[in-house]
Amino acid sequence: MGKNKRTVSVIVPTYNRAHYISEAIDSILAQDIVDCELEIIVVDDGSKDNTEEVVRNYGNRVRYIRQENQGAGVARNRGIDEARGEWIAFLDSDDRWLPYKLSLQFEVLGHFPGFNIIHSNFYTFDGDRIIIPRGLDYWVMSFREENAVDWSLAYSRKYRSSDFNIQLDRMDFDIYAGNIFAALLYASYGACWTMLIHRSCLGNDIRFAEHTYEDYWFLCKLAEHNEIVFLDVPTAENRGHGGERITSREYLIDPLKCHLAICQSIFMGSKSPFKPDNAVIDDKCKDLRLRLMKEYMKKGDLEGAKNIRALLDKTAGFRGGMTNSLYRLLTYLPFNIVSHLVRAKRNIAGR
Repeated sequence: MGKNKRTVSVIVPTYNRAHYISEAIDSILAQDIVDCELEIIVVDDGSKDNTEEVVRNYGNRVRYIRQENQGAGVARNRGIDEARGEWIAFLDSDDRWLPYKLSLQFEVLGHFPGFNIIHSNFYTFDGDRIIIPRGLDYWVMSFREENAVDWSLAYSRKYRSSDFNIQLDRMDFDIYAGNIFAALLYASYGACWTMLIHRSCLGNDIRFAEHTYEDYWFLCKLAEHNEIVFLDVPTAENRGHGGERITSREYLIDPLKCHLAICQSIFMGSKSPFKPDNAVIDDKCKDLRLRLMKEYMKKGDLEGAKNIRALLDKTAGFRGGMTNSLYRLLTYLPFNIVSHLVRAKRNIAGR
């Protein structure tokens, strides 16, 4: 890649998205940034459609890498290892960047010497409609079960873009800066497809996980020892899809298990000066285990609920309250009785 120009490697993991991936690639090629060389790397995670044909039509403008199906985390990690640019960025193959994404982020970074990571908000669209104007807020609220996001609780510094003579469509927007590692104990405060990261921040241990919430894991590892700039303005479009979502009640067990793994594997053993107290981390683990036990009960997995209850008993993890006490009591009952009670509760709630 060029020696004098700024270089950015954009990693696009994909799986059976031949009908969308051209929009993703075109949005990268349409960036309005100047004096920047882009390397687009599409990592095909074993697609069974004509993704390869679509991507190869771009010729040498796009590097195509194919691997066996191993998940988005592995595909992104492969892209990081293959990237040659000074800066690394990501875009999912069914999403799109807005034209000013890179130019705006580099312009803001110019006012934050020493900062090598920046990310932004996004919106979710369906066809021609914006269905979630503040996508990252919606994401954080789903974790924290709150009705609003106060970004000042995650970042130590707040600015207005006008402080740096920067506007977007003649409008000011908020800019936040600081270390968010402690805040990440509670929620994922970033989406990888809006990130721009200097490769010096990506040590060998900073990679995506190979399970659900792989991007949450990555952000926690990234923030452990790095400060981050956040632009509270959309720079990307996230495509909304119909059907079940991972955040629906029916699919909470895996996300809760992954969140618990993040707390135990990353936070507990961290040497970061920004790490929360162990007592705070332990309290969050107990909360996640309690929620996990309830989800096992709702799905009728009494054995799974019993195992979590035993662990909570062992660690004195139960908190007071009628609901928690009731769920704990139910784990001692035979499965057929529990199943009957759960069905009865759902029938009543549905009336």
